[in-house]
Amino acid sequence: MALGRRFRSLKLWFVLRYFGREGIAEILRGHMRMAREFAENVQADPRFELAAPVLFSLVCFRLRSSETANQESANRELLERVNATGLALLSGTQLRGKFTLRLAIGNIATTDADVQETWNLIRASTL
Repeated sequence: MALGRRFRSLKLWFVLRYFGREGIAEILRGHMRMAREFAENVQADPRFELAAPVLFSLVCFRLRSSETANQESANRELLERVNATGLALLSGTQLRGKFTLRLAIGNIATTDADVQETWNLIRASTL
């Protein structure tokens, strides 16, 4: 069955039917908790800074640097190094004129160990 316009809500119905409202809420609470814990790791490392408050399951962060141009290239290189491993996928964006790394936690199979492994990979990829 094609999941086009007429059956778009069918995907959501199946998810709601399988997990239930409380199940989905629990998954979302877990993602937000993991994001807050990741943000705490970022704040605890003097090489990094948070670029925006962590309200849901998205963490925006970047490397600190004294030079703006150097910071931009260092963050872009870090993004490429982490993504090249194939173990994690970060995205990047411009936030308040600065290149920022983003970690989004949204897969129902993501575990605390996955997020910790990603943080370890980011730290190890930092030059």
